Amino acid sequence: MRRFFLSLIIVALVLTVASFMVMWIAPAVFHIFMPLLVLYFTVVTGLQHYFSLQAAKKDARTFIKVFLGLTVGTLFLHLIVLTVYLFTHLGDALTAKHFLIAFCIGYIVYLVFETVALLLLVRQRRQ
Repeated sequence: MRRFFLSLIIVALVLTVASFMVMWIAPAVFHIFMPLLVLYFTVVTGLQHYFSLQAAKKDARTFIKVFLGLTVGTLFLHLIVLTVYLFTHLGDALTAKHFLIAFCIGYIVYLVFETVALLLLVRQRRQ
C-alpha cells in the first residue's frame, strides 16, 4: 500500500510540474484549476484504492461489489464536477474548453495508473 501511495504522489508531482510548465510555455492557456485538478484526481484515486484494498482483505465477492460500486460512484462524481464547472463557466467558452481538456487528460492518466496498480495487486495476491 505504501508503494501505491508513493507512486501516486510521484504521478501527482509530475502532473503538477507539467501544469506549471504550461504556465511558463503558454501563459494564456494556464488556469489555476490545472494544479487543483491534479489534487482532485489524487485524492479521489487514493480514496478509491484504499477502500478497494479494505474490501480485498475480506473476500473476492466483497471486493468485486465494492470495486464496481466505487468505479460507478467516482464516474458519477467526475460527471458532476464536469457538469457543474462547465455550466458555471458558460460565458467563457475558452476556459471551459481548457478545463475539459485538462480534466480528460487527468482522468485518462489516473485511470491508467489505477488500472495498472490494481492489476499488479491481483497478480501479487494470486502468487
